Amino acid sequence: MRWLHEVKLYPNKSQADKLTFMLHVTRDLYNALQQRRDAWNMRRLSITHRAQYAELTALRSDSPRMRSVYRELEDAALRRLDLAFRASFRRNKRGEKAGFPRYKPARQWRQLEFPHGDRALKLDARQKRVTIPGVGSVRLRKGREIPEYGRAFVLVKNDEWFAVFECDREPEPLAPTGKSVGLDRGIRVLAALSDGEKIPNSKIVERNKARVTRLQREVERRTQRDARGRVRNRRDPKRRDAVRKLARAKQRERNARRDALHKATHKLVHEYDTIAIEALNVRNMMRSAKGTVEAPGRNVRAKAGLNRAIADAGWSTLVTLLREKASNAARAIVEVSARNTSRTCPCCGLVSAKNRKGSLFRCVGCGHTDDADVNAAKIILARAQTGARESALSSGDARLSHHDDG
Repeated sequence: MRWLHEVKLYPNKSQADKLTFMLHVTRDLYNALQQRRDAWNMRRLSITHRAQYAELTALRSDSPRMRSVYRELEDAALRRLDLAFRASFRRNKRGEKAGFPRYKPARQWRQLEFPHGDRALKLDARQKRVTIPGVGSVRLRKGREIPEYGRAFVLVKNDEWFAVFECDREPEPLAPTGKSVGLDRGIRVLAALSDGEKIPNSKIVERNKARVTRLQREVERRTQRDARGRVRNRRDPKRRDAVRKLARAKQRERNARRDALHKATHKLVHEYDTIAIEALNVRNMMRSAKGTVEAPGRNVRAKAGLNRAIADAGWSTLVTLLREKASNAARAIVEVSARNTSRTCPCCGLVSAKNRKGSLFRCVGCGHTDDADVNAAKIILARAQTGARESALSSGDARLSHHDDG
């Protein structure tokens, strides 16, 4: 398995300026895409990244600015541009091309890539400092030991610098527990399990709403707009300071949410051999209900509130972390259909919209009563077990047929 190990860097003022300069130079190389666009539009000639590598060699010999930056960083920028151009020729499901890559503004170019990071970035024996070519020895935050790594990145988020190492990790299977569980994602609770346990929803956004709202108002108070609503004072120091404070508040929300999800998925993977979940397309579920001018949507405000609650809970991140940890621990994740899981009775199998009333499930057929989320988790687990049995029977029949043919 490959995973990313992120550590915080503490460069001094001079080192931070050098890293920022490297970002500017590599962004300029990426933004030299006009050469490729003209070559394709005028002559239908595709310039490869290898040709641009050769031109870069000549440019470095003439330009002290280019020569002052570590060569692999510049090569990685050209490689990134080449991948973007290749993707521009692919067609979507409707047969449309994505179009040429766009120029990158400074706010969207926040990462330096070291393709051979193990050769470029050198950690000291105690892993308290890392040497970056062209920058020097930078102090880093000591946490878990950084294993052997290949590619590496240095990135900036809200004026804070981080180093990211791409590491290989061998799976570490856990001892079997003999237990399986169904998991139903929700808003009232983050997840309800088929055994009756409920994982609370931290509701990070709701808890920090007052503080974030205050910071948003401060940004708006510092903002000057023209008649078309465009910001006129992006470089104003006071506005930039307000924007930075708001961005860091949002970053703390993301960190807190991810920390809570890490702890929840760690507990699940260690306690259960098989975890059954619903096959939900969260992206489609969070689409706006505004509609169009000709056909406006209904209950737009309620739908927007639901979308914010789903994003705050982190449904997609929960499943992503669950899959990563389960793969490393040799656990099984089973996806089942989400259709009518909240309306089906686990006792008699009756499917009815009248079975669920808010957070309570009461079967109108047999009278079975349970928590609505826990009941849905039981249906999810039952479907996963039924599917596993059907799969085992099918594979058994196939083996028997093969034996008979022989």
